[in-house]
Amino acid sequence: MDTALPAAFENELARVVNTQRQRVLGAGAVVRLVGTVVFLAVSTGLYLSGARDWAHYPLILAGYGLVVALLFALRSRPVTRQLSVAQPVVDVALVFGLQMLALPVSPFPAGVAGFSLGLFALVVALSGLELMPWLVYGTAGLATLGQAVLMRDAGVGPGAVVVAAVTLFLVAAVSHYGTGRLRQLAMDLSRAEVARQLEARRTSEVEDAHRTIERMLAEAHARNTQLETLQAHQEQLMQFLVHDLRSPLSAVTLSLSWMEQELPVGTPLVESVRTGLAVTARLDRMISDLLDVPRLEQGRLSPRKQPFPVAPLLDEVRRSLDGAARLRKIRLELASTPNLHIVGDAGLLIRVVENLATNALRYAPSGGRVRLEAGETEGLQWLAVRNDGIAIPPEARESLFDKYTQGSREKEGRRGYGLGLYFSRLAAEAHGGRLAVEDSEGWSTSFVLRLPR
Repeated sequence: MDTALPAAFENELARVVNTQRQRVLGAGAVVRLVGTVVFLAVSTGLYLSGARDWAHYPLILAGYGLVVALLFALRSRPVTRQLSVAQPVVDVALVFGLQMLALPVSPFPAGVAGFSLGLFALVVALSGLELMPWLVYGTAGLATLGQAVLMRDAGVGPGAVVVAAVTLFLVAAVSHYGTGRLRQLAMDLSRAEVARQLEARRTSEVEDAHRTIERMLAEAHARNTQLETLQAHQEQLMQFLVHDLRSPLSAVTLSLSWMEQELPVGTPLVESVRTGLAVTARLDRMISDLLDVPRLEQGRLSPRKQPFPVAPLLDEVRRSLDGAARLRKIRLELASTPNLHIVGDAGLLIRVVENLATNALRYAPSGGRVRLEAGETEGLQWLAVRNDGIAIPPEARESLFDKYTQGSREKEGRRGYGLGLYFSRLAAEAHGGRLAVEDSEGWSTSFVLRLPR
């Protein structure tokens, strides 16, 4: 506002001064026109009454009246500014010319010269209406010169000439002071008007910004409501899908359980059936992951923490993935502290280990190794899944556990992680633990879940 105010003020001041100049030019033209008509009437009457020394006045005043009338008609045109500068010169020349014509024929030359002083003073005062100080003093100088010539020709002494000159410049000074006060008034009014306009504009901008913010908030609220509705529909659709998926999965599980009971113990077919049961259990846990991710995000799923032996958990994960490991010729190893019991939600933790192991099998090389480990240290218990596949760069380790990071992993030459690692991180945090990628000697990649003891 501080930088904009001077420029705006100068523009506004120029506009106001131009407006005032047009008005005073019109007023000056009216004064000149009225004065010309009055002098024309008086001089004509005196001439007709027999005063022959007034004979030259009517014709010259009539021509001057036409010029003044034209100036009044053009007062609102741009050319008026140039005409207004020339007008005081014309006025001085008119008065000087008329009085020079009157001096030889007048019986009172000194009276004619004295009468000229009043006319010159009027011309100086009228020039002040132009609101240009140099024009006022210039007109006073021309009028003083003309008055001095007239007084000399009329035989008036030098003292009277000096008094006349002082009088004319005093009239110019008073006129200048008056127009200066008018200009200052115009500046004050312009400053107040500019400040008012700037304040009004700032208020309007604030109101516009307020309306824009309200509109954006309303749009954001509407989008948020829409997203909440879509999320509710998504969860409902997910529940329907899970229900539809679990129905045939339950039928397969029941069939495999019946076959396990009916087949002779120890036959190769029984082992295949048990592997199938492990796979169906794994599919059931994967379906549960889909349901539990939003519940974990919203804090609506609390782990049921109880001590449980960790060896059966690792063995169940091994059996569910044994077929995939044998297919890729990957050695699936188990290592845990004997008789180790971990405190936590066994259902959630087995799914965490299974997600980590599935991920390890995906990126382990053919003929490589994947190890499932469990142990405890002072104050902590841990579960780990290690593989000898492609190492994960340190700068990419934190983002692995973000939601929907599959695309970014593809850019790094890895095939993606989906929701598995994200679910595993949420489950670890729900237990008060932490899941991270750690460096371990002999292994390129190690996912370690540390739980409070």
